[in-house]
Amino acid sequence: MARVQLFATCIGDLIFPGAVADAEALLGQAGCEVDFPEAQICCGQPAFNSGHRAAARRVARTFVKAFSRSSPVVCPSGSCATMVAHYLPELLGVEPFEVWELSAFLDDRGAAVPRTNEGKRVAYHDSCHMVRELGIADAPRRLLERSGAQLVPLSRPDLCCGFGGTFSVRQPEVSLAMADDKLAGASAADALVTADPGCLMHLRGRSEHEARGVPVVHLATALARGVDA
Repeated sequence: MARVQLFATCIGDLIFPGAVADAEALLGQAGCEVDFPEAQICCGQPAFNSGHRAAARRVARTFVKAFSRSSPVVCPSGSCATMVAHYLPELLGVEPFEVWELSAFLDDRGAAVPRTNEGKRVAYHDSCHMVRELGIADAPRRLLERSGAQLVPLSRPDLCCGFGGTFSVRQPEVSLAMADDKLAGASAADALVTADPGCLMHLRGRSEHEARGVPVVHLATALARGVDA
């Protein structure tokens, strides 16, 4: 049995713990023994992306203390997986970890997923870090199709949702307009799915502001329990 370490991320832990639990369930169904290091906090990405390198180092050190290099780290977040894989080692001057975004890990191992989305029309939003820096676009779509979903194409699936971390705070009008564009493109779907908690938080908050907004669901939840969960 493969052994993996699950990195919840701070947004996952604080706002979407259900999605983290769903990620753990999917890994277990894929035949993995899942470790959850209790000392984990944050990878330092918010401070890093804002240019606060000293603060980012302080936070990133908590990741190095919490996780080992004896087994892969799996993360249900494209942006946090990018931070840990591409930037944390250089930021701290440490050896890299073996880091996988959840859908890439499951797809690479040919994991079976439950048929939770039979008859559902689902649109998928590519988060910026995941598609541009990790190059992951096909894996989540393949998994959704294996779950029974019919994929509804977005005209610009790679277009930013407007979250962008502190961008949504500094440029709220532009950020909300970008979210509205993304949600409008998914109006023909039963749900909009994304693999990044930041995008999920932004798009779901905007969708719930509208009376008939499309439901926005994390990929782990869509696969484990279905888009109606």
